[in-house]
Amino acid sequence: MSSPSPIIKGLTTIRWGTSGFGGATALASAIVTSIEHSRMGGPPTLISDSAGFTQAWVGLNDGDKLVFNCVDDTALTWPAFGDDLVLKNPGESGTKSFIVEDDDTNLARKREGQRRVTACFYASGVIHT
Repeated sequence: MSSPSPIIKGLTTIRWGTSGFGGATALASAIVTSIEHSRMGGPPTLISDSAGFTQAWVGLNDGDKLVFNCVDDTALTWPAFGDDLVLKNPGESGTKSFIVEDDDTNLARKREGQRRVTACFYASGVIHT
């Protein structure tokens, strides 16, 4: 039996769904409801001349942050704080080694449990093993 997949007609280059980004981790088997990607590095620094006009803009790209929002499945072994994960970054091709920085569980009545896993890639590479 084949797995269900969307049929896309018209603009076929749009992204659909969240599959394929979890690497060889529990995130690959989880029901991922959303993935958030952001760059790390803080706000840009503006350098002004002696008259106060901006002469330079300095932006630091310190790496990438991925936040996986999932349905909490107790049959899975979820990544723990400090674990290294090889993940596909939605904004790029290929994979990178991310480190798990947060793993939150959210439970409420009359709905499925939710898990939020935050993983970061640091551009310097010095943190990853």
